[in-house]
Amino acid sequence: MRSPGELPPSAAPLKPGERLDRLGLGHRVIIQRDDAFRFGIDAVLLAAFARVPAEGEIVDLGAGNGAVPLLLADRTGARFTLVDIQPELLDMARRSAELNGLQDRFRFVLSDVREAADVLGADRFDYATSNPPYWRRGGGTPSPNATRHIARHETTATIDDFARAAARLLKPRGRAAWVYRPERLADLFSALQKARLHPVRLRWVHPRPEARAVLVLVEAVKGPAAPLAVEPPLFVATGDGYSEAMMAIYRMSGGADG
Repeated sequence: MRSPGELPPSAAPLKPGERLDRLGLGHRVIIQRDDAFRFGIDAVLLAAFARVPAEGEIVDLGAGNGAVPLLLADRTGARFTLVDIQPELLDMARRSAELNGLQDRFRFVLSDVREAADVLGADRFDYATSNPPYWRRGGGTPSPNATRHIARHETTATIDDFARAAARLLKPRGRAAWVYRPERLADLFSALQKARLHPVRLRWVHPRPEARAVLVLVEAVKGPAAPLAVEPPLFVATGDGYSEAMMAIYRMSGGADG
C-alpha cells in the first residue's frame, strides 16, 4: 500500500520533448527535456561527496529528476526515497528509475519538504542528500522557466526548511550531504545549527586552481557535535581539460566500471 503522496507506477517510454542522457561515464541513463530543470555538475559532485551506507534507507530532498539517487545506486544496496514538489520532474525520475531497472529500490513522494516527515515518518532514514534551491526569493537571476525557477529559488521552502526536514527524517547519528553556494554558506551553517545538525565535512569546489570557489559540499550529522574536517579543494579543470580528480568522479558516476 502506498503512503500519501507516493506516486503510482507508470509506463517508462519517453514523452514528447524528452530525451535520454547518460549519467557520468557509466551505463545509467536519465530522462531529461530542454524546457525543464536538468541536472548539472552539482548533482554529480554531491553524489561523489556523499558517504552513503552500504544498506538502509536514503532520502533525497528536492530530488528533481532523480540524478543524485541514480548516480548513487551502484555504490550502495540501500533503498531510496525521492521527495519533490514538482510532479513533472518526479515523473521523469520515476521513469528513469524504471529504465535503469531500479524501480524496486526507488520510491517517489510528491510533497513539500516541509511536510516530508509527516508523510514519511520521523527518525527513519540513515542518510539524506539535498541539492536545495540556492537563491532566496527575489535573489539570483530569475528563470522564465517555471521548473528551473522553483528548483533554483526558494519559492516554497527555504534552506531552514530543508535542514529541519532532514533533521526530522534522519535517525539519530544519521548524516546529510549538501551542495550549496559559497556566498550562502553562513545561511546553510545557521540552518543546520538551528536544526541540530552538526557539520563534520566540508569541501570547496573551484572551476580552476586560480578561480574562486563556486560550490561547497557539506556533510552534517544528527547527534553530538564533532570536529569539522575541511577536505582538500576540488578543482574541476586544470590546463586544457578536466582535472584528474574530476575525471575520477566521472568515472565512478552512473555505474561506470572503472
